[in-house]
Amino acid sequence: MGKILRIDLGSKNFTTEDVDPELEEKYIGGAGVAAAIFIKEVPPNIDPYDPQNLLIFSVGPICGTAIPYCGRHFVMAKSPLTRILGESSAGGFFGNELRRTGYDHIIISGVSESPVYLWIYDDNVEIRDATKLWGKGTRETEDLLCAEIDDDKAKIASIGPAGENLVKFSSIMNEKGHAAGRCGMGAVMGSKNLKAIVVRGTKDVPIDNRDKLMDSARKIRTIGKIFPLAVATQELGTPGHMDNYVSAGDVPIKNFTLSRWKGTKNIGYYALKDNYEIKHYSCFNCGTACRGNINFNNDWVEWPEYEFLAMLGSNLLVDDLDALVRWNIMVNDYGMDCISLGGILAVFLEAIERKLIDINYEELGFEKDPESDEYIIWSAISAIENLITLTAFRKEIGDDLADGVRLFCQKYSLPDDLNIQGKGLEVPAHEPRSNNMTALDLATSSRGAYHGFEPLHLSFAANLKKEIGLTERIDPYNTIESVSAVKKIQDASEAYTATGGCIFGFWYSSEITPWVDAVNAITGRSYTVEDWVQIGENLFNMKRNYNEKCGITKKDDSLGSRFSIPIPKGGTKKNVPPLKEMLQNYYSLRGWNMD
Repeated sequence: MGKILRIDLGSKNFTTEDVDPELEEKYIGGAGVAAAIFIKEVPPNIDPYDPQNLLIFSVGPICGTAIPYCGRHFVMAKSPLTRILGESSAGGFFGNELRRTGYDHIIISGVSESPVYLWIYDDNVEIRDATKLWGKGTRETEDLLCAEIDDDKAKIASIGPAGENLVKFSSIMNEKGHAAGRCGMGAVMGSKNLKAIVVRGTKDVPIDNRDKLMDSARKIRTIGKIFPLAVATQELGTPGHMDNYVSAGDVPIKNFTLSRWKGTKNIGYYALKDNYEIKHYSCFNCGTACRGNINFNNDWVEWPEYEFLAMLGSNLLVDDLDALVRWNIMVNDYGMDCISLGGILAVFLEAIERKLIDINYEELGFEKDPESDEYIIWSAISAIENLITLTAFRKEIGDDLADGVRLFCQKYSLPDDLNIQGKGLEVPAHEPRSNNMTALDLATSSRGAYHGFEPLHLSFAANLKKEIGLTERIDPYNTIESVSAVKKIQDASEAYTATGGCIFGFWYSSEITPWVDAVNAITGRSYTVEDWVQIGENLFNMKRNYNEKCGITKKDDSLGSRFSIPIPKGGTKKNVPPLKEMLQNYYSLRGWNMD
Protein backbone atom coordinates (compact mmCIF):
# COMPACT_ATOMS: atom_id res chain seq x y z
CA MET A 1 0.00 0.00 0.00
CA GLY A 2 1.45 3.33 -1.07
CA LYS A 3 1.61 6.45 1.04
CA ILE A 4 0.74 10.05 0.28
CA LEU A 5 2.39 13.13 1.73
CA ARG A 6 0.11 16.18 1.50
CA ILE A 7 1.65 19.61 1.96
CA ASP A 8 -0.30 22.88 2.14
CA LEU A 9 2.19 25.66 1.45
CA GLY A 10 -0.29 28.32 2.57
CA SER A 11 -0.80 26.96 6.09
CA LYS A 12 2.62 25.25 6.21
CA ASN A 13 0.87 22.08 7.40
CA PHE A 14 1.43 18.56 6.15
CA THR A 15 -0.32 15.23 6.65
CA THR A 16 0.24 11.64 5.57
CA GLU A 17 -2.26 9.02 4.48
CA ASP A 18 -2.42 5.63 2.85
CA VAL A 19 -3.43 5.34 -0.78
CA ASP A 20 -6.82 3.69 -1.13
CA PRO A 21 -5.99 0.05 -2.08
CA GLU A 22 -8.97 -0.06 -4.44
CA LEU A 23 -7.59 2.98 -6.26
CA GLU A 24 -4.20 1.29 -6.66
CA GLU A 25 -5.83 -1.90 -7.90
CA LYS A 26 -7.88 0.10 -10.38
CA TYR A 27 -5.08 2.31 -11.73
CA ILE A 28 -1.84 0.37 -10.89
CA GLY A 29 -0.11 3.26 -9.07
CA GLY A 30 2.15 6.20 -9.81
CA ALA A 31 0.82 8.52 -12.48
CA GLY A 32 -2.34 6.39 -12.79
CA VAL A 33 -3.35 6.92 -9.18
CA ALA A 34 -2.20 10.54 -9.35
CA ALA A 35 -4.54 11.17 -12.28
CA ALA A 36 -7.49 9.69 -10.39
CA ILE A 37 -6.75 11.82 -7.32
CA PHE A 38 -6.21 14.95 -9.39
CA ILE A 39 -9.40 14.55 -11.41
CA LYS A 40 -11.42 13.96 -8.24
CA GLU A 41 -10.01 16.93 -6.34
CA VAL A 42 -9.22 19.67 -8.89
CA PRO A 43 -12.22 21.41 -10.52
CA PRO A 44 -11.93 21.52 -14.34
CA ASN A 45 -12.63 25.26 -14.46
CA ILE A 46 -9.89 26.20 -12.02
CA ASP A 47 -7.11 28.58 -13.05
CA PRO A 48 -3.73 26.79 -13.19
CA TYR A 49 -2.25 29.36 -10.78
CA ASP A 50 -5.08 29.04 -8.27
CA PRO A 51 -3.85 27.78 -4.88
CA GLN A 52 -6.29 24.87 -5.24
CA ASN A 53 -4.43 23.53 -8.26
CA LEU A 54 -2.58 20.47 -7.05
CA LEU A 55 1.04 19.82 -7.97
CA ILE A 56 1.62 16.09 -7.62
CA PHE A 57 4.97 14.28 -7.69
CA SER A 58 4.56 10.52 -8.07
CA VAL A 59 6.52 7.31 -8.45
CA GLY A 60 5.09 3.99 -9.61
CA PRO A 61 5.37 0.51 -8.08
CA ILE A 62 8.44 -0.56 -10.07
CA CYS A 63 10.42 2.55 -9.06
CA GLY A 64 13.34 1.83 -6.76
CA THR A 65 13.27 -1.92 -7.44
CA ALA A 66 15.42 -4.38 -9.38
CA ILE A 67 13.22 -3.91 -12.47
CA PRO A 68 15.24 -2.08 -15.17
CA TYR A 69 14.11 1.30 -16.54
CA CYS A 70 12.52 2.18 -13.20
CA GLY A 71 14.23 5.53 -12.60
CA ARG A 72 11.46 7.97 -13.51
CA HIS A 73 9.23 10.24 -11.47
CA PHE A 74 6.06 11.92 -12.73
CA VAL A 75 4.62 15.39 -12.18
CA MET A 76 0.99 16.40 -12.63
CA ALA A 77 -1.00 19.65 -12.38
CA LYS A 78 -3.47 21.63 -14.42
CA SER A 79 -1.27 23.07 -17.15
CA PRO A 80 -0.91 26.85 -17.61
CA LEU A 81 0.08 26.20 -21.23
CA THR A 82 -2.77 23.90 -22.29
CA ARG A 83 -5.29 24.63 -19.50
CA ILE A 84 -6.09 20.92 -19.33
CA LEU A 85 -4.56 18.05 -17.37
CA GLY A 86 -0.79 18.51 -17.54
CA GLU A 87 1.73 15.71 -17.12
CA SER A 88 5.47 15.44 -17.31
CA SER A 89 8.21 13.07 -16.20
CA ALA A 90 11.97 12.94 -15.73
CA GLY A 91 14.68 10.37 -15.24
CA GLY A 92 17.79 10.32 -13.09
CA PHE A 93 17.83 9.30 -9.42
CA PHE A 94 15.26 11.65 -7.87
CA GLY A 95 12.45 9.08 -8.30
CA ASN A 96 14.37 6.32 -6.57
CA GLU A 97 15.22 8.60 -3.66
CA LEU A 98 11.59 9.72 -3.37
CA ARG A 99 10.38 6.10 -3.34
CA ARG A 100 12.79 5.28 -0.55
CA THR A 101 11.34 8.01 1.66
CA GLY A 102 8.27 5.79 1.85
CA TYR A 103 6.04 8.12 -0.16
CA ASP A 104 4.59 7.27 -3.57
CA HIS A 105 2.96 10.69 -3.96
CA ILE A 106 3.67 14.21 -2.77
CA ILE A 107 0.54 16.34 -3.22
CA ILE A 108 1.23 20.06 -2.92
CA SER A 109 -1.49 22.69 -2.58
CA GLY A 110 -1.66 26.33 -1.57
CA VAL A 111 0.76 29.18 -2.12
CA SER A 112 3.59 30.20 0.19
CA GLU A 113 3.84 33.89 1.08
CA SER A 114 7.59 33.77 0.37
CA PRO A 115 9.93 31.40 -1.50
CA VAL A 116 10.42 28.02 0.16
CA TYR A 117 11.84 24.60 -0.53
CA LEU A 118 10.86 21.19 0.84
CA TRP A 119 13.32 18.95 2.68
CA ILE A 120 12.00 15.41 2.98
CA TYR A 121 14.18 12.86 4.77
CA ASP A 122 12.16 9.68 5.32
CA ASP A 123 9.41 10.71 7.76
CA ASN A 124 10.99 14.09 8.51
CA VAL A 125 9.37 16.89 6.49
CA GLU A 126 10.44 20.52 6.63
CA ILE A 127 9.36 23.63 4.75
CA ARG A 128 12.44 25.83 4.61
CA ASP A 129 13.09 29.39 3.50
CA ALA A 130 14.37 29.72 -0.08
CA THR A 131 14.54 33.51 -0.37
CA LYS A 132 18.26 33.41 -1.06
CA LEU A 133 17.71 30.89 -3.86
CA TRP A 134 15.03 32.89 -5.70
CA GLY A 135 16.31 34.23 -9.01
CA LYS A 136 19.06 31.65 -9.29
CA GLY A 137 19.42 29.04 -12.02
CA THR A 138 18.82 25.37 -11.37
CA ARG A 139 22.53 24.53 -11.44
CA GLU A 140 23.47 27.01 -8.73
CA THR A 141 20.32 26.18 -6.77
CA GLU A 142 21.30 22.53 -6.69
CA ASP A 143 24.88 23.31 -5.66
CA LEU A 144 23.75 25.59 -2.83
CA LEU A 145 21.19 23.11 -1.55
CA CYS A 146 23.68 20.23 -1.70
CA ALA A 147 26.03 22.28 0.45
CA GLU A 148 23.25 23.23 2.88
CA ILE A 149 21.85 19.70 3.23
CA ASP A 150 25.34 18.19 3.35
CA ASP A 151 24.19 14.75 2.22
CA ASP A 152 25.58 13.59 -1.11
CA LYS A 153 22.79 11.04 -1.51
CA ALA A 154 20.00 13.64 -1.42
CA LYS A 155 18.40 14.45 -4.77
CA ILE A 156 16.98 17.79 -5.81
CA ALA A 157 14.25 18.94 -8.22
CA SER A 158 14.11 22.71 -8.73
CA ILE A 159 12.90 25.50 -10.97
CA GLY A 160 14.93 28.28 -12.51
CA PRO A 161 14.06 31.87 -13.46
CA ALA A 162 11.59 30.65 -16.11
CA GLY A 163 9.44 28.90 -13.51
CA GLU A 164 9.64 31.88 -11.17
CA ASN A 165 8.55 34.18 -14.01
CA LEU A 166 5.67 31.85 -14.92
CA VAL A 167 6.89 31.02 -18.42
CA LYS A 168 4.05 28.76 -19.47
CA PHE A 169 6.40 26.02 -20.69
CA SER A 170 8.89 26.11 -17.83
CA SER A 171 10.30 22.82 -16.59
CA ILE A 172 11.33 21.24 -13.31
CA MET A 173 14.97 20.13 -13.38
CA ASN A 174 16.65 17.45 -11.32
CA GLU A 175 20.35 16.58 -11.19
CA LYS A 176 21.06 19.51 -13.54
CA GLY A 177 20.24 17.70 -16.77
CA HIS A 178 16.97 15.82 -16.26
CA ALA A 179 13.82 17.74 -17.14
CA ALA A 180 10.16 17.26 -16.33
CA GLY A 181 9.72 19.53 -19.30
CA ARG A 182 6.31 19.39 -20.91
CA CYS A 183 3.11 21.25 -19.99
CA GLY A 184 4.67 23.98 -17.82
CA MET A 185 4.86 22.16 -14.49
CA GLY A 186 7.68 24.54 -13.50
CA ALA A 187 5.31 27.51 -13.78
CA VAL A 188 2.83 25.84 -11.42
CA MET A 189 5.68 25.25 -8.98
CA GLY A 190 6.74 28.88 -9.36
CA SER A 191 3.20 30.12 -8.79
CA LYS A 192 3.30 28.36 -5.42
CA ASN A 193 6.62 30.04 -4.52
CA LEU A 194 8.17 26.59 -4.30
CA LYS A 195 11.78 26.73 -5.47
CA ALA A 196 12.87 23.14 -4.92
CA ILE A 197 12.15 19.74 -3.41
CA VAL A 198 15.01 17.85 -1.76
CA VAL A 199 14.49 14.17 -1.00
CA ARG A 200 16.54 11.59 0.86
CA GLY A 201 15.24 8.10 1.60
CA THR A 202 16.66 5.12 3.45
CA LYS A 203 13.65 2.80 3.51
CA ASP A 204 13.38 -0.47 1.63
CA VAL A 205 10.78 -0.72 -1.11
CA PRO A 206 8.19 -3.36 -0.11
CA ILE A 207 8.25 -6.42 -2.39
CA ASP A 208 5.61 -9.15 -2.21
CA ASN A 209 7.57 -11.91 -3.99
CA ARG A 210 11.27 -11.23 -4.44
CA ASP A 211 12.03 -14.40 -6.43
CA LYS A 212 9.36 -13.60 -9.02
CA LEU A 213 10.57 -10.00 -9.10
CA MET A 214 14.13 -11.06 -9.91
CA ASP A 215 12.87 -13.44 -12.59
CA SER A 216 10.99 -10.59 -14.29
CA ALA A 217 14.00 -8.31 -13.91
CA ARG A 218 16.25 -10.85 -15.66
CA LYS A 219 13.81 -11.20 -18.57
CA ILE A 220 13.50 -7.45 -19.05
CA ARG A 221 17.24 -6.93 -18.72
CA THR A 222 17.89 -9.59 -21.38
CA ILE A 223 15.52 -7.86 -23.79
CA GLY A 224 17.39 -4.60 -23.26
CA LYS A 225 20.71 -6.23 -24.06
CA ILE A 226 19.75 -7.81 -27.38
CA PHE A 227 16.97 -5.74 -28.94
CA PRO A 228 18.43 -3.73 -31.87
CA LEU A 229 16.86 -0.39 -30.87
CA ALA A 230 18.14 -0.80 -27.32
CA VAL A 231 21.64 -1.62 -28.57
CA ALA A 232 21.62 1.41 -30.88
CA THR A 233 20.35 3.68 -28.11
CA GLN A 234 23.07 2.43 -25.77
CA GLU A 235 25.72 3.38 -28.32
CA LEU A 236 24.27 6.57 -29.79
CA GLY A 237 21.86 7.87 -27.14
CA THR A 238 18.96 9.98 -28.34
CA PRO A 239 21.26 12.22 -30.46
CA GLY A 240 21.58 9.24 -32.80
CA HIS A 241 18.00 9.87 -33.84
CA MET A 242 19.27 12.93 -35.74
CA ASP A 243 21.60 10.70 -37.75
CA ASN A 244 19.28 7.74 -38.28
CA TYR A 245 15.76 9.13 -38.71
CA VAL A 246 16.31 12.15 -40.93
CA SER A 247 16.08 9.94 -44.02
CA ALA A 248 12.60 8.88 -42.89
CA GLY A 249 11.52 12.53 -42.71
CA ASP A 250 10.95 12.41 -38.95
CA VAL A 251 13.24 15.37 -38.13
CA PRO A 252 11.65 18.88 -38.15
CA ILE A 253 13.53 21.34 -40.36
CA LYS A 254 12.91 25.09 -40.67
CA ASN A 255 9.69 25.13 -38.68
CA PHE A 256 8.41 21.92 -40.27
CA THR A 257 8.67 23.24 -43.83
CA LEU A 258 11.52 21.04 -45.12
CA SER A 259 12.41 17.37 -44.99
CA ARG A 260 16.05 17.65 -46.05
CA TRP A 261 18.89 19.83 -44.81
CA LYS A 262 22.61 19.18 -45.03
CA GLY A 263 23.13 20.68 -41.56
CA THR A 264 21.66 17.66 -39.76
CA LYS A 265 24.92 15.77 -40.17
CA ASN A 266 26.67 18.47 -38.13
CA ILE A 267 24.53 18.10 -34.99
CA GLY A 268 23.88 14.39 -34.39
CA TYR A 269 25.68 11.80 -32.29
CA TYR A 270 28.60 11.37 -34.67
CA ALA A 271 29.20 15.11 -34.69
CA LEU A 272 29.22 15.10 -30.90
CA LYS A 273 31.66 12.20 -30.92
CA ASP A 274 33.95 13.94 -33.40
CA ASN A 275 34.02 17.20 -31.46
CA TYR A 276 33.91 16.27 -27.78
CA GLU A 277 35.02 13.62 -25.35
CA ILE A 278 31.94 11.63 -24.29
CA LYS A 279 31.06 9.72 -21.15
CA HIS A 280 27.88 7.64 -21.21
CA TYR A 281 25.88 7.22 -18.03
CA SER A 282 22.52 5.85 -16.94
CA CYS A 283 19.55 6.74 -14.81
CA PHE A 284 18.81 4.57 -11.78
CA ASN A 285 18.99 0.83 -12.59
CA CYS A 286 19.15 1.17 -16.37
CA GLY A 287 21.41 -1.02 -18.47
CA THR A 288 20.90 0.98 -21.65
CA ALA A 289 22.61 4.14 -20.39
CA CYS A 290 21.35 6.44 -23.13
CA ARG A 291 22.51 9.60 -21.36
CA GLY A 292 25.80 11.35 -22.03
CA ASN A 293 28.15 13.98 -20.65
CA ILE A 294 30.62 15.81 -22.88
CA ASN A 295 33.77 17.74 -22.09
CA PHE A 296 32.87 21.29 -23.11
CA ASN A 297 35.41 24.03 -22.38
CA ASN A 298 37.04 21.80 -19.73
CA ASP A 299 33.75 21.22 -17.95
CA TRP A 300 31.70 18.02 -18.04
CA VAL A 301 28.16 18.97 -19.04
CA GLU A 302 25.04 17.20 -20.30
CA TRP A 303 25.00 16.64 -24.03
CA PRO A 304 21.93 17.95 -25.85
CA GLU A 305 19.30 15.25 -26.33
CA TYR A 306 17.60 14.67 -29.67
CA GLU A 307 14.57 16.85 -28.97
CA PHE A 308 16.89 19.76 -28.18
CA LEU A 309 19.10 19.22 -31.23
CA ALA A 310 16.02 19.08 -33.43
CA MET A 311 13.86 21.86 -31.99
CA LEU A 312 16.64 24.41 -31.45
CA GLY A 313 18.93 23.00 -34.13
CA SER A 314 17.42 21.77 -37.37
CA ASN A 315 14.06 23.46 -36.76
CA LEU A 316 15.85 26.83 -36.54
CA LEU A 317 18.47 25.88 -39.19
CA VAL A 318 21.23 26.05 -36.58
CA ASP A 319 24.08 23.60 -37.14
CA ASP A 320 26.60 25.27 -34.84
CA LEU A 321 27.20 22.47 -32.34
CA ASP A 322 29.06 24.66 -29.83
CA ALA A 323 26.10 27.04 -29.76
CA LEU A 324 23.65 24.18 -29.21
CA VAL A 325 25.70 22.76 -26.34
CA ARG A 326 25.91 26.23 -24.78
CA TRP A 327 22.17 26.77 -25.21
CA ASN A 328 21.42 23.38 -23.68
CA ILE A 329 23.21 24.49 -20.51
CA MET A 330 21.35 27.83 -20.57
CA VAL A 331 17.90 26.36 -21.17
CA ASN A 332 18.30 23.74 -18.45
CA ASP A 333 19.61 26.36 -16.04
CA TYR A 334 16.71 28.71 -16.79
CA GLY A 335 14.35 25.74 -16.57
CA MET A 336 12.48 25.68 -19.88
CA ASP A 337 11.03 22.91 -22.03
CA CYS A 338 13.27 22.81 -25.11
CA ILE A 339 10.44 21.46 -27.28
CA SER A 340 8.03 24.31 -26.64
CA LEU A 341 10.88 26.84 -26.67
CA GLY A 342 12.11 25.64 -30.06
CA GLY A 343 8.54 25.61 -31.33
CA ILE A 344 7.77 29.21 -30.37
CA LEU A 345 11.15 30.48 -31.60
CA ALA A 346 10.62 28.83 -34.99
CA VAL A 347 7.17 30.40 -35.30
CA PHE A 348 8.65 33.79 -34.40
CA LEU A 349 11.47 33.51 -36.94
CA GLU A 350 9.09 32.51 -39.71
CA ALA A 351 6.67 35.29 -38.78
CA ILE A 352 9.34 37.97 -39.09
CA GLU A 353 10.72 36.38 -42.28
CA ARG A 354 7.21 36.67 -43.76
CA LYS A 355 6.94 40.29 -42.48
CA LEU A 356 3.97 39.38 -40.29
CA ILE A 357 5.52 41.04 -37.23
CA ASP A 358 7.52 44.26 -37.06
CA ILE A 359 10.60 44.16 -34.85
CA ASN A 360 13.79 46.11 -34.22
CA TYR A 361 16.28 43.69 -35.72
CA GLU A 362 19.40 45.35 -34.31
CA GLU A 363 18.08 45.43 -30.76
CA LEU A 364 17.37 41.72 -30.86
CA GLY A 365 20.79 40.91 -32.28
CA PHE A 366 19.96 40.05 -35.88
CA GLU A 367 22.76 40.78 -38.35
CA LYS A 368 22.69 41.61 -42.03
CA ASP A 369 24.05 39.43 -44.80
CA PRO A 370 26.79 41.60 -46.35
CA GLU A 371 25.99 40.33 -49.84
CA SER A 372 22.20 40.79 -49.86
CA ASP A 373 21.94 43.49 -47.18
CA GLU A 374 19.00 41.47 -45.77
CA TYR A 375 18.81 40.40 -42.16
CA ILE A 376 19.77 36.78 -41.49
CA ILE A 377 16.72 35.25 -39.80
CA TRP A 378 17.29 31.52 -39.64
CA SER A 379 20.49 30.31 -37.92
CA ALA A 380 20.89 33.76 -36.33
CA ILE A 381 22.98 32.57 -33.36
CA SER A 382 23.26 35.85 -31.43
CA ALA A 383 19.61 36.79 -31.89
CA ILE A 384 18.30 33.35 -30.92
CA GLU A 385 20.48 33.28 -27.82
CA ASN A 386 19.16 36.70 -26.87
CA LEU A 387 15.57 35.53 -27.44
CA ILE A 388 16.13 32.53 -25.14
CA THR A 389 17.11 34.84 -22.29
CA LEU A 390 14.34 37.35 -22.99
CA THR A 391 11.82 34.52 -22.88
CA ALA A 392 13.09 33.08 -19.59
CA PHE A 393 12.87 36.50 -17.91
CA ARG A 394 9.70 37.63 -19.74
CA LYS A 395 11.35 40.77 -21.04
CA GLU A 396 10.34 42.69 -24.19
CA ILE A 397 9.16 40.31 -26.94
CA GLY A 398 10.11 37.43 -24.64
CA ASP A 399 7.06 38.22 -22.52
CA ASP A 400 4.84 37.16 -25.42
CA LEU A 401 7.03 34.24 -26.49
CA ALA A 402 6.78 32.89 -22.93
CA ASP A 403 3.06 32.25 -23.43
CA GLY A 404 3.65 29.63 -26.14
CA VAL A 405 2.58 29.24 -29.75
CA ARG A 406 -1.21 29.25 -29.33
CA LEU A 407 -1.47 32.53 -27.42
CA PHE A 408 1.34 34.13 -29.44
CA CYS A 409 -0.49 33.40 -32.69
CA GLN A 410 -3.71 34.77 -31.22
CA LYS A 411 -2.10 37.99 -30.00
CA TYR A 412 -0.39 38.76 -33.32
CA SER A 413 -3.23 37.43 -35.52
CA LEU A 414 -0.88 35.03 -37.25
CA PRO A 415 -2.21 32.64 -39.93
CA ASP A 416 -3.27 29.13 -38.97
CA ASP A 417 -0.32 27.48 -40.70
CA LEU A 418 1.90 28.98 -37.98
CA ASN A 419 -0.28 27.72 -35.14
CA ILE A 420 1.77 24.55 -34.76
CA GLN A 421 0.42 22.98 -31.58
CA GLY A 422 -2.00 20.38 -30.30
CA LYS A 423 -4.37 21.37 -27.48
CA GLY A 424 -1.96 24.20 -26.69
CA LEU A 425 1.17 22.03 -26.50
CA GLU A 426 3.83 22.67 -29.14
CA VAL A 427 4.38 19.86 -31.64
CA PRO A 428 7.52 17.90 -30.70
CA ALA A 429 10.47 16.92 -32.89
CA HIS A 430 8.64 14.20 -34.80
CA GLU A 431 7.24 15.25 -38.18
CA PRO A 432 3.55 14.20 -38.42
CA ARG A 433 3.74 13.91 -42.22
CA SER A 434 6.43 11.25 -41.98
CA ASN A 435 4.15 8.74 -40.26
CA ASN A 436 0.36 8.60 -40.03
CA MET A 437 0.61 6.99 -36.59
CA THR A 438 2.60 9.97 -35.35
CA ALA A 439 -0.02 12.39 -36.64
CA LEU A 440 -2.93 10.55 -35.03
CA ASP A 441 -1.12 9.96 -31.74
CA LEU A 442 -0.05 13.60 -31.34
CA ALA A 443 -3.53 14.84 -32.27
CA THR A 444 -5.34 12.65 -29.72
CA SER A 445 -2.90 12.53 -26.78
CA SER A 446 -4.55 13.58 -23.53
CA ARG A 447 -1.87 16.11 -22.63
CA GLY A 448 -1.67 17.72 -26.10
CA ALA A 449 0.98 17.06 -28.74
CA TYR A 450 2.95 14.63 -26.59
CA HIS A 451 5.41 12.24 -28.22
CA GLY A 452 6.35 9.74 -25.50
CA PHE A 453 4.40 6.71 -26.66
CA GLU A 454 5.84 6.91 -30.22
CA PRO A 455 3.83 4.38 -32.23
CA LEU A 456 6.07 5.46 -35.14
CA HIS A 457 8.52 2.79 -33.94
CA LEU A 458 6.09 0.17 -35.23
CA SER A 459 7.29 1.20 -38.69
CA PHE A 460 10.80 0.13 -37.69
CA ALA A 461 9.81 -3.20 -36.09
CA ALA A 462 10.08 -1.79 -32.56
CA ASN A 463 7.35 -1.23 -29.95
CA LEU A 464 5.69 -4.41 -31.23
CA LYS A 465 3.33 -6.02 -28.71
CA LYS A 466 2.41 -9.56 -29.69
CA GLU A 467 -0.22 -10.13 -26.95
CA ILE A 468 -2.41 -7.37 -28.40
CA GLY A 469 -1.86 -8.20 -32.06
CA LEU A 470 0.98 -5.83 -32.91
CA THR A 471 3.27 -8.44 -34.44
CA GLU A 472 4.43 -6.93 -37.73
CA ARG A 473 5.90 -3.69 -39.05
CA ILE A 474 3.25 -1.14 -40.09
CA ASP A 475 3.78 1.00 -43.15
CA PRO A 476 4.13 4.66 -42.07
CA TYR A 477 1.53 5.80 -44.61
CA ASN A 478 -1.05 3.15 -43.86
CA THR A 479 -4.42 4.50 -42.75
CA ILE A 480 -6.52 1.58 -41.53
CA GLU A 481 -3.89 -0.30 -39.52
CA SER A 482 -2.52 2.96 -38.11
CA VAL A 483 -5.73 3.75 -36.25
CA SER A 484 -5.92 0.41 -34.48
CA ALA A 485 -2.20 0.44 -33.70
CA VAL A 486 -2.31 3.92 -32.17
CA LYS A 487 -5.16 3.00 -29.85
CA LYS A 488 -3.41 -0.19 -28.75
CA ILE A 489 -0.10 1.56 -28.10
CA GLN A 490 -1.79 4.41 -26.24
CA ASP A 491 -3.71 2.06 -23.95
CA ALA A 492 -0.76 -0.23 -23.24
CA SER A 493 1.57 2.73 -22.72
CA GLU A 494 -0.81 4.50 -20.34
CA ALA A 495 -0.76 1.41 -18.13
CA TYR A 496 3.01 1.15 -18.40
CA THR A 497 3.38 4.80 -17.40
CA ALA A 498 1.35 4.07 -14.26
CA THR A 499 4.01 1.52 -13.24
CA GLY A 500 6.59 4.32 -13.20
CA GLY A 501 8.83 3.01 -15.96
CA CYS A 502 10.88 4.81 -18.60
CA ILE A 503 9.02 4.44 -21.89
CA PHE A 504 12.25 3.39 -23.65
CA GLY A 505 12.13 0.04 -21.86
CA PHE A 506 8.60 -0.55 -23.13
CA TRP A 507 9.61 0.26 -26.72
CA TYR A 508 12.26 -2.45 -26.63
CA SER A 509 9.94 -5.24 -25.55
CA SER A 510 7.62 -7.12 -27.91
CA GLU A 511 5.90 -8.56 -24.84
CA ILE A 512 3.78 -6.95 -22.16
CA THR A 513 3.78 -10.03 -19.92
CA PRO A 514 7.19 -9.42 -18.24
CA TRP A 515 6.02 -5.99 -17.08
CA VAL A 516 2.70 -7.35 -15.82
CA ASP A 517 4.56 -10.09 -13.94
CA ALA A 518 6.89 -7.50 -12.45
CA VAL A 519 4.05 -5.40 -11.05
CA ASN A 520 2.34 -8.50 -9.70
CA ALA A 521 5.55 -9.63 -8.00
CA ILE A 522 5.97 -6.24 -6.32
CA THR A 523 2.36 -5.64 -5.30
CA GLY A 524 0.96 -9.14 -4.82
CA ARG A 525 -1.78 -8.43 -7.34
CA SER A 526 -2.83 -10.74 -10.14
CA TYR A 527 -3.17 -8.59 -13.24
CA THR A 528 -3.40 -10.21 -16.65
CA VAL A 529 -2.34 -8.56 -19.90
CA GLU A 530 -6.04 -7.97 -20.60
CA ASP A 531 -6.38 -6.21 -17.22
CA TRP A 532 -3.34 -4.09 -18.02
CA VAL A 533 -4.64 -2.87 -21.38
CA GLN A 534 -8.11 -2.24 -19.95
CA ILE A 535 -6.61 -0.12 -17.16
CA GLY A 536 -4.73 1.88 -19.77
CA GLU A 537 -7.91 2.43 -21.76
CA ASN A 538 -9.77 3.48 -18.62
CA LEU A 539 -7.07 6.00 -17.79
CA PHE A 540 -7.11 7.36 -21.32
CA ASN A 541 -10.89 7.79 -21.26
CA MET A 542 -10.84 9.29 -17.77
CA LYS A 543 -8.37 11.95 -18.84
CA ARG A 544 -10.34 12.68 -22.00
CA ASN A 545 -13.50 13.14 -19.96
CA TYR A 546 -11.78 15.58 -17.61
CA ASN A 547 -10.28 17.53 -20.51
CA GLU A 548 -13.70 17.82 -22.13
CA LYS A 549 -14.91 19.43 -18.91
CA CYS A 550 -11.98 21.83 -19.29
CA GLY A 551 -13.33 22.79 -22.73
CA ILE A 552 -11.67 20.35 -25.14
CA THR A 553 -13.76 19.21 -28.15
CA LYS A 554 -13.00 17.17 -31.25
CA LYS A 555 -11.81 20.34 -33.03
CA ASP A 556 -8.84 20.26 -30.67
CA ASP A 557 -7.73 16.87 -32.05
CA SER A 558 -5.57 18.77 -34.52
CA LEU A 559 -2.00 19.95 -35.02
CA GLY A 560 -2.69 22.96 -37.23
CA SER A 561 -2.96 23.39 -40.99
CA ARG A 562 0.80 23.23 -41.59
CA PHE A 563 0.64 19.46 -41.73
CA SER A 564 -1.98 19.47 -44.48
CA ILE A 565 0.65 20.99 -46.80
CA PRO A 566 2.89 18.35 -48.44
CA ILE A 567 6.67 18.74 -48.40
CA PRO A 568 7.86 18.41 -52.03
CA LYS A 569 11.15 16.61 -51.33
CA GLY A 570 12.56 14.31 -48.69
CA GLY A 571 11.54 11.52 -46.36
CA THR A 572 7.91 12.53 -45.89
CA LYS A 573 7.26 11.36 -49.49
CA LYS A 574 4.83 14.29 -49.98
CA ASN A 575 2.47 12.58 -47.53
CA VAL A 576 -0.39 14.45 -45.89
CA PRO A 577 -1.88 12.41 -43.03
CA PRO A 578 -5.61 11.79 -43.64
CA LEU A 579 -6.32 12.95 -40.10
CA LYS A 580 -10.04 13.59 -40.56
CA GLU A 581 -10.62 10.05 -41.85
CA MET A 582 -8.41 8.49 -39.19
CA LEU A 583 -10.12 10.43 -36.40
CA GLN A 584 -13.56 9.17 -37.41
CA ASN A 585 -12.30 5.58 -37.29
CA TYR A 586 -10.42 6.29 -34.06
CA TYR A 587 -13.50 7.69 -32.29
CA SER A 588 -15.51 4.69 -33.41
CA LEU A 589 -12.85 2.24 -32.24
CA ARG A 590 -12.69 3.95 -28.84
CA GLY A 591 -16.46 3.89 -28.52
CA TRP A 592 -16.64 7.69 -28.46
CA ASN A 593 -19.38 9.60 -30.26
CA MET A 594 -18.51 11.84 -33.18
CA ASP A 595 -18.72 14.96 -30.99
